[in-house]
Amino acid sequence: MTIRLYGDCLAATFAFLLFVTTSHAAELQESLTIESPALGREIRYSLLLPDPVHTSQRHAPIPVLYLLHGLGGNERDWEKLGRITETASRLIEDGAIPPMAIVMPDGENSWYVNSAKHGRYQDALMDDLIPSIEKLHDIGGDRSRRAIAGLSMGGYGALRLAFRNPSHFAMTAALSAAIFPDLESTEDVSRQQIRFFKGAFGEPFDIVAFNHENFFSDIQSLKAASDRPSIWITVGDDDGFRLYEGNLALYLALKQTGVPVEFRVTDGNHTWKLWRSEIENILRFYGRILTAGAE
Repeated sequence: MTIRLYGDCLAATFAFLLFVTTSHAAELQESLTIESPALGREIRYSLLLPDPVHTSQRHAPIPVLYLLHGLGGNERDWEKLGRITETASRLIEDGAIPPMAIVMPDGENSWYVNSAKHGRYQDALMDDLIPSIEKLHDIGGDRSRRAIAGLSMGGYGALRLAFRNPSHFAMTAALSAAIFPDLESTEDVSRQQIRFFKGAFGEPFDIVAFNHENFFSDIQSLKAASDRPSIWITVGDDDGFRLYEGNLALYLALKQTGVPVEFRVTDGNHTWKLWRSEIENILRFYGRILTAGAE
């Protein structure tokens, strides 16, 4: 009897420890869908929501971060490869960031712009996805509780959408963003990068279309905006695509125009190892903005 009781206690203790080590302060729902009139079809998205125990006393919608994937990715990348649930849960549990929702939409290879090749992805995100999701899940609601970030192609998309819609976001951040100053000729961009554009800027690649969609020209209007997002840019010093060049050019353009920006060159390549580390700094940065806004 003593041996059996000991075994039962041991099993119960193990089950409790397993629950503790696998529970999260945020819970993930993967591959949800929402209708997009702009695209004429559904958009998939994954959603990370804080556990209700952390939000039970709130009287306003939960803050939200829209987190964009890179080329060839989908709405599950930030969980499968970026371990976003693990990172966000730990930070919320430790009180390092306020409870927040994270929405990860599937942008396919659209570069998050309107194009003949991929459809009206900018409109799909800004006019369809964001308003519908925020109403459906009671998150965001206004710029003070909304931010957007992304990696590589998603970094381009996050910065561009925030620069062109500064009154919509309190913060924007880019990890190893695939960004380039306006182009004068095709010699200013490699053939490899043109292949990576996947027709989002015309087929064949159209310099005029690219420059029209590019956001360097938005910096002056960003400076004049009454409400503009806080900006965080980070890139690896060994980026295999040399994206530190475009990131540095953007940093200098922002500084010369007088637009505040946080800029980091970190040790690493164009890899998930870097992005898993740097997303924590971005979550903390957004958390400080949210905390300052609540004071």
